[in-house]
Amino acid sequence: MEASVAELTGGHGVDQVYLAAGGGSNEPVELAAKLCRDRGRVVDIGKCRLDLPWNAYYEKELDVRFSRSYGPGRYDPEYELEGRDYPIGYVRWTERRNLACFLDLVARDRVDVEPLVSHIADFDDAVETYQRLKDGELKAVAVLFRYPGGTDRAAAGQTPEAAAPTVTVPAVHVRSNGGVTLPARSAAGPVRLAFVGAGNYATSMLLPHLAERDGVTLSTVVTTTALSAANAKRKFGFAEATTDLDAVLGDKSIDAVFVVTRHSSHADLTRKALLAGKAVFVEKPLALTEDELAGVLATVEESGNDRLQVGFNRRFSPLLREAKRQFGARTGPASLRYLVNAGRLQHGSWYLQQGSEGSRFTGEGGHFIDTASWLLGADPVSVYALAPAGSEDLQIVLRYPDGSTATISYVTTGAPSFPKETLDLVADGKVLKLDDFVRASVHGPKKWVSSRLPKARDKGQNAELAAFVKAVRTGGPMPVPLESLVATTAATLAVQTGLAGGAPVTLAGPR
Repeated sequence: MEASVAELTGGHGVDQVYLAAGGGSNEPVELAAKLCRDRGRVVDIGKCRLDLPWNAYYEKELDVRFSRSYGPGRYDPEYELEGRDYPIGYVRWTERRNLACFLDLVARDRVDVEPLVSHIADFDDAVETYQRLKDGELKAVAVLFRYPGGTDRAAAGQTPEAAAPTVTVPAVHVRSNGGVTLPARSAAGPVRLAFVGAGNYATSMLLPHLAERDGVTLSTVVTTTALSAANAKRKFGFAEATTDLDAVLGDKSIDAVFVVTRHSSHADLTRKALLAGKAVFVEKPLALTEDELAGVLATVEESGNDRLQVGFNRRFSPLLREAKRQFGARTGPASLRYLVNAGRLQHGSWYLQQGSEGSRFTGEGGHFIDTASWLLGADPVSVYALAPAGSEDLQIVLRYPDGSTATISYVTTGAPSFPKETLDLVADGKVLKLDDFVRASVHGPKKWVSSRLPKARDKGQNAELAAFVKAVRTGGPMPVPLESLVATTAATLAVQTGLAGGAPVTLAGPR
């Protein structure tokens, strides 16, 4: 090859070498240096070993570059998910334009892909086909999937509502003769669950606790892409995987629906599932605006279905529950301090898409407000929020009916080595201290100190899921009263209102 390149280039070497190789060998990188001319360019478009031979690359002063798959726009959520195109005058070949050009060449018979197709498989066998490719059992350059007819579907977009200028706590009314008929089920039969969404949190914090639980059947997983649904089905044992939400909501055998999608879709999906007569477990936040929250409550009233749980899991932590029990009842007001060392988000995180997904605290803050309210045994009556100029850090003060206060410091500028969540509760000459769900203690007439947890932090997900499944199976009350879920959500929304107005926000409305 070196001789051929030398002959073609007059002994100078090629201008550019594209590394389209894989595997663990360093030979492609070494060969590229031999083939390149002085100050040539090596472009990595594969995923091979890249131990650059220093002398060879230094002597020719080679330029090494990486090419992200598909082109500009790849990994940019505003481009790929929200459809914000790059102006052609600034970016000629974007991901979409590259794909369109290729399809145009295929349509004009300028690119012949038929010789590449060495295997044809039914789409129903897609998971098995990928596995055979991965294992090396199926030797193929390109595999063509044969799709069944009439399966095209389009996902409807959603526009988030504008934030309301004030925050109220909607009244909770449930019609006794509700508009939907809740399915009757036998307490002896398994609880059949469906998941809408199968992202990182669902697959790491929820499904592992449910996959092996007795009395639970993972019926269906629905996602926007068929491949992610198929992966979740294979990994956790779902009976079905689909992209058809309506089919799931219309399946009368499904008892409960888990909504574990991006924040902007929570309220709408919750309303649809409630109207379908399902018990609903929705990850926080329940809503991003006051209007969305009011819409969920209107659906509860319209349908008569109040079987709703929001994923506020920390109140179910065994360590925190034992600490609360050791602290005992209180007679006077309490002072609670909650430091959340949240840290900075990685560039590209969808949590940064505040225009569509709400602020970071709107998405996560309900955890901490719910924990404070549960420890204090009441819902807040006012919220005061402050943020230092030019900082994402928040100071939030909640006031409660008996005069108790809770201060939540939500900071992004702390040291990564410091624990994420630390909490102190002071009342009646006693102090409860929580150290990041690893250790807890109570100081008072008698001192109690927990043993240090030997395993990963238990923030209550397993106990929360057990309580939800039990409520669905028995028809008993939901683990957290609906009034409390609504009050926590309203208080979380009030933080943004308070930041905008620079004054305390009273949580008005029926309680």
